[in-house]
Amino acid sequence: MKLVCIMITLAFVNVLPILTADYANSVYTTNKYIKEAFDNDPAGLETAISNIMKGDKPFDILNLMLAIPDKANYWFSIEHDDAFISTLPEQLAIVDQVAVQEAIYQVTKIHVPQLGPNENFENDSLVQLGEERRRITGKVTKKLLIAAIDAGAPRFPNLNEICNLIGLLQSMRFPDSYIKSVFVDPAGIFCMFTSLNGRIQHLDIGLIDEVNPIDPYRVEFMVFLREIQNWFL
Repeated sequence: MKLVCIMITLAFVNVLPILTADYANSVYTTNKYIKEAFDNDPAGLETAISNIMKGDKPFDILNLMLAIPDKANYWFSIEHDDAFISTLPEQLAIVDQVAVQEAIYQVTKIHVPQLGPNENFENDSLVQLGEERRRITGKVTKKLLIAAIDAGAPRFPNLNEICNLIGLLQSMRFPDSYIKSVFVDPAGIFCMFTSLNGRIQHLDIGLIDEVNPIDPYRVEFMVFLREIQNWFL
């Protein structure tokens, strides 16, 4: 009987969240660093974020690095609705925050700020920290997206970059229904975005600033470029 009780206890522990203050502190430090770079070397910050985008990180990790660090919810168990945030241990989440810091340092040479004696954050601070992250990364991502569209028109050979930037920007603007995945057609004709609530958006090449409904899987982007002008002012 004692053995059965132990096994039940272990099974219960196996699904407890394992995020600690270490993760919240890493998000805060990265936020502080992003703000310092934005104030002192905005062009360098843009280059750093562009370099991150051009790296080999999948979209879901880019999301956590730049758009929704507050949505991380790491569990021991892999049985969870959001597979991409359920299978990564906390230390990997911290490593991704450090990767953002390293990308900024490589360009700006500004030193990573250190936590002060009274700067220690718990997980209940993550919502606020996520909002602070998006206020700056949203501005930078919007600028990078507009530049990428201008550079790629009219054939958009950089469609992969554009689609990932659109997905990130939507996650930043609507974090409670963030984009979970981005699919880019290998032929370079369209990309699709799937949000947390299962909504699918379809974007065709050449119609980036105005996509009209064609079938149930395609939605109107409402003159996308004009719409985002009011985002992250």
